[in-house]
Amino acid sequence: MSVFTRLFNNEDLQQIDNLLMLYEQLGYPTTKDELLERLTKLNSHEDYFMLLLINEKGDIIGFSGMCRMMNFEKPGHYLRILAFVINSNYRKQGNGELLLNESEQLANKLNCEALALNSGNREERVNAHAFYQANGFNKKSSGFVKNL
Repeated sequence: MSVFTRLFNNEDLQQIDNLLMLYEQLGYPTTKDELLERLTKLNSHEDYFMLLLINEKGDIIGFSGMCRMMNFEKPGHYLRILAFVINSNYRKQGNGELLLNESEQLANKLNCEALALNSGNREERVNAHAFYQANGFNKKSSGFVKNL
């Protein structure tokens, strides 16, 4: 099976049902209207990027949602992966590695010195953690959130 990556554009909103399913699989369920609005806003921001994984039929089967950020502690930038998912029917076929490698290439193109991500400490994320570590990511810190 042949897959490829490319950056999201607003025409991809025609596949909103595929995107909704991916958000559901990622653990971020939402509504069609809310997702349409959110993706339109994200796509209009110069520092946000959504790299799509597309199969030979043209269906979106995964994505890496990223933000180019400045370092506070030193000069330079890094690219933070905020959302990363592969359709469950396409996992364990090298697609995640491809999308992660393409995300890294985008980081290099944007003159970023690092690629970073957080992943929740839940039982269902254990395989994802192993995947990230197998692809060169080091576990370095704990994240904290306070809902307001």
